[in-house]
Amino acid sequence: MAKVIRRLRIVLFAILFLFLFLLGFLNLPAMSADEPRSYGVTFSPWQARTLGLDWKETYQALLDDLGVRNFRISAYWNDGEPQDGTYAFDDFDYQLEEAQKRSARVLFAVGRKLPRWPECHDPAWIRGASRDRYEKELFEYLKAILDRYKDNDAIWAWQVENELFFPFGICPNKQTAKVLQKEIELVRSYSSKPIVITDAGEWSVWIPAASYGDILGASLYRESWNSYLGYIPFPIQPGYYQARAWIIKKLFGSSAIITELQVEPWGPKPVQEMTAEEGLRYMPVEKIKNNIAFAKRVGFSDAYLWGAEWWYWMKKQGDDRVWEILREVYLP
Repeated sequence: MAKVIRRLRIVLFAILFLFLFLLGFLNLPAMSADEPRSYGVTFSPWQARTLGLDWKETYQALLDDLGVRNFRISAYWNDGEPQDGTYAFDDFDYQLEEAQKRSARVLFAVGRKLPRWPECHDPAWIRGASRDRYEKELFEYLKAILDRYKDNDAIWAWQVENELFFPFGICPNKQTAKVLQKEIELVRSYSSKPIVITDAGEWSVWIPAASYGDILGASLYRESWNSYLGYIPFPIQPGYYQARAWIIKKLFGSSAIITELQVEPWGPKPVQEMTAEEGLRYMPVEKIKNNIAFAKRVGFSDAYLWGAEWWYWMKKQGDDRVWEILREVYLP
């Protein structure tokens, strides 16, 4: 009986997804004129370092030069617990303290699967362990994080895991929805702040993810890159996102925000290997403007832009066109 119910749910989700996907091709009028009231960035010290940047300098530039006041920051497990039982929270402390000094708001992401490749940022000492040990050690790490930051004023909400229902990334012993529920219960036992659960914006129906948290965070990409086909544009209109937001609001009372708005090159090689010219070929200034304009038409209250480390890298290369375009977003 359980298998029949599970298969029925899959079929219903597939039908709903197909309906919404077809709806996305229609240029429906906006259901809300409530363009993002708050723009932020996802920030990763790891990503800054892979671009050859001083990550603290990059973070300070985002705060003080660009004027960013909303950050999504991740408590990567491999950074926070480099050795079993040995915690290293200095980098997290720094980001939160600098944000707090400027009254900036932080969406703090915790868990095992978090933004940026390879998605599951496992410390070396846990790799190859059994599923049971993964779960046990992960919860010990989460408890240490929550003990330290549960009362931090800079944190306005917790993100638990990242796009757990979307099959992307390198994640041995992938977590289950049951583990996610346990993580959420643990966070709620420490804090009353809202919980954000994220999902892929284009290739998911959002319903499983939205059923767990208070806020649904969705990615928003206007195109993708495929090694066989090259660029694949998404001819999806704002109504596609708005219709799904309406559904989850009615079903679960969940609101929706954009947690990953595409403002970073995506092409045949990693952004870390691109020259400045290649980066602008795959993410030209006009495309940046168009993506931000599209997000305004979607009308969600918050939008966290993706690619802040690359913007600063471009500025360090002597080309500040991207940086100045984004300045208009954060310092209008």
